[in-house]
Amino acid sequence: MYTNYFQVTALVLIALISTHYFSHKRLSNVENRLFANFLALGGIYVALDLICGFFAEKGCGTRRQTAEVVFTLYYLCTVILPYMFFCYVRIITGRQKEKYKWLKTAWFVVPVGMCLAVLLNIRIRWLFDFNKNGLLTKGFFHDMIYVYIAFFALIIAYFTARYGKTAEEEIRQTIWRFLGIETGCLAVQLLTGRWLLTGFGVAAGLWLIYLTLNNPGDYTDSMTGLFDKQYFDKWIGEKIYRKDSFHLLAVDACNMKQLNRIYGTSAGDQLLIQLAKGIQEITGSLQVFRVTGNSFLVVLDSLSDYEKARDEIREFLKKPFHIGKENVTLHAAICGIMNAEKMEKEDILLAYIEYMGSLSQNTEETVLIQSDSRLLEGFRYEQEVEHFLRKAVEEDLFEVYYQPVYSIKKQSFITLEALSRLKHPTLGMIPPDVFIGIAEKQGLISEVGKLQLRRVCCFIKEHEYIMQNIWNVKFNLSPSELMKPGYSRVLIGIIQEYGLNPAYFQFEITETVATEYSESFCTAIEDFAEAGIHMCLDDFGSGYANLNAVLRIPFSAVKMDRSLLMNVCTDKQAALFYHSIVMTMQHMGYKVIAEGAETEEEVKLLEKWGVDMIQGYYFSKPLDKKKLLEKIS
Repeated sequence: MYTNYFQVTALVLIALISTHYFSHKRLSNVENRLFANFLALGGIYVALDLICGFFAEKGCGTRRQTAEVVFTLYYLCTVILPYMFFCYVRIITGRQKEKYKWLKTAWFVVPVGMCLAVLLNIRIRWLFDFNKNGLLTKGFFHDMIYVYIAFFALIIAYFTARYGKTAEEEIRQTIWRFLGIETGCLAVQLLTGRWLLTGFGVAAGLWLIYLTLNNPGDYTDSMTGLFDKQYFDKWIGEKIYRKDSFHLLAVDACNMKQLNRIYGTSAGDQLLIQLAKGIQEITGSLQVFRVTGNSFLVVLDSLSDYEKARDEIREFLKKPFHIGKENVTLHAAICGIMNAEKMEKEDILLAYIEYMGSLSQNTEETVLIQSDSRLLEGFRYEQEVEHFLRKAVEEDLFEVYYQPVYSIKKQSFITLEALSRLKHPTLGMIPPDVFIGIAEKQGLISEVGKLQLRRVCCFIKEHEYIMQNIWNVKFNLSPSELMKPGYSRVLIGIIQEYGLNPAYFQFEITETVATEYSESFCTAIEDFAEAGIHMCLDDFGSGYANLNAVLRIPFSAVKMDRSLLMNVCTDKQAALFYHSIVMTMQHMGYKVIAEGAETEEEVKLLEKWGVDMIQGYYFSKPLDKKKLLEKIS
């Protein structure tokens, strides 16, 4: 007597999975389509298994032809399901694009051969038959079904062990668990002969896959209801691989940080929800994603839909958003890419979107940035620099140039600023702000800093006599370097390694860093002071620094940003402002350094105002070691 409770349970389980799965919105991709087919075929297989159990137990009686059709369909499902699971494994491990010669037999010949064998059973009866009493009898070929299932289980296990290493741990674990569940159920069924567990094993495996890998709810942003970046990465990669034409719009809410400060984060969340809803209503598409906190992506398949959505989103963002009784203006960067499939890889596509968005930083209105050849060329340039930067760090390809600071009183150069330079073999000299910005983004800036400090130490050690007339060498530190715990001691250790006096060095930090106090930052400042390294505030007046920020840190010198020097010779207000700051700083005991002096008229004004130290092209550009020694000797 066969036990059918497991098939009934399996049918209920698959019905629950199907109800939940198909009630969620989801994108159309190979993985989703194959899982949906797998789910449908699994349900059919379990239903047929239940009916076959009934016929096997009760006999087919006068319904012999019906029973033969049911059993034939059942065995066809038995053949197709392992093959379908293998296809699914290739997709979720990211190996569907690759071809393996050793798989040709498993991929085509064996499944097709087994399907033909099942269909030929109607004539040859080598798989199953019914006796004159209508009871099921097994043919001599019947056990080949189990051999076939074992063959595919081994193929899947071997494939996962060998080629699944690049897949996520959760994916690999799910595959092994599915194999374990189905193998266990099949073994129990073979041993008992009456517990029909294979269908239950399929249902349990599908439930496992649904919970861990194919639950649409796992790819939905909880706040806006849009799909998230994880789903975008999986889906867009497939579109690019198939070379499907598509166009992309990115919407980045630029002033959300400011709005959160003014109205609170809950109001900011409401703004993002309204923005997401507006974008989805305008496009009328499921293909809308929230990829970061304030950034949304829209994928459109036709050029006319893309142009319509681009223009309507732009108009939508011109209108105020309503938060309670407040009318709030949201400033955004709308980045558009036509024929985005030409980017070839999803990570390059996302990097290009990020690059386009960076061009609109600090905007105070909604702007549209449309991709063109000039922008793409700039992005390719940055990508090449980014690629080269890792090699430059590994092989220490950076150079150090020095810009001397002139003293009007001494009529000589009295200090130096060390400046990083990087030369690409084909692109030439890369602007410092470009490669430093990329180094900070990649988390390489501390490595660059250590390499450059070693070069400076080596230069001073080799020419220590110059320090008789040069007060110190100024060395720039980035915010990420100062915020890194223990990094200050690493820098001090490098100086000590060369046996140099720490007083030879003056570390420069920008005013942005000075306003962002943290425990690591305070510790670094204390470490430098204890070692005898002085601090200099760089670019004062270019951003948000104030006297309170200056007073909190033991600076010995302040550099006036070059932007403050503009128009001082022609604008009385600009001149008065500059002079006032200089007087204030000098009265507080700071040494003042004027940056960016390029004309004799500017130098004379600075001298008149009592500014002694001047750094600018009027006296010297940044120089390599050889030219510097000639200049200051």
